Amino acid sequence: MRGATQVLAALAALALAACALPRPISEIESEVDGPSQSEKLEAVHTDLIRGMLNQAQYYAALAHIEDQENQRGSRPELNLLKAEALSMLGERPRAEQLYQRLLNSRFAGEAHHGLGLLYAQVDPRSAVGHLQQAVERRPTHAGFRSDLGYALLRLRQLPAARQQLSTAVELEPNVQKWRNNLLLVVMVQGDSHAIAQLSAGVPPATLDALRRQAASLAQQPPSANDQERS
Repeated sequence: MRGATQVLAALAALALAACALPRPISEIESEVDGPSQSEKLEAVHTDLIRGMLNQAQYYAALAHIEDQENQRGSRPELNLLKAEALSMLGERPRAEQLYQRLLNSRFAGEAHHGLGLLYAQVDPRSAVGHLQQAVERRPTHAGFRSDLGYALLRLRQLPAARQQLSTAVELEPNVQKWRNNLLLVVMVQGDSHAIAQLSAGVPPATLDALRRQAASLAQQPPSANDQERS
């Protein structure tokens, strides 16, 4: 009897040990939430592409975007990245088409911003309109506000430009580009107190360049829209 009990105990122990054995990796992977895993992979590739865009590797970025489209199909974020790359490569019509398609997506703010930058040289008023739409959708995005402020400055809408640029500086006080754009506005306005405050720590060569640019802007005649406001 004792021997039979020992045999049963041994069999039970073997059964428990078998349950404790690790399952095959393929079996475990099949139970992982597919969309979640896919989203993680997409995020990794998106970060890689954004890094290429930040390093001005636009052709490489486009190649990786094409690879992702072939593997996983097109998606709004890829279209946004593609539009940014095409815009920087001067392929304006293709970039514009992609941005337009994104205006009803969750990337509408970024799309309006991209269109604003595209139109900045050819249609300043349309550029301002799109940049305003971008800021309305992403009110805490300092870069959007800075670009809107600079576009307003070019149209000689100085109070509005200063407001946008002041907001950008307060949102991200350590970004020198925003401060330089604000400094440019106050130089055009001739606000000596603000100029002194904002000039602290700015390299002399940068100050000279900003003064030249401010002088050029100050000599430009006000737009018809400015004259209507005065």
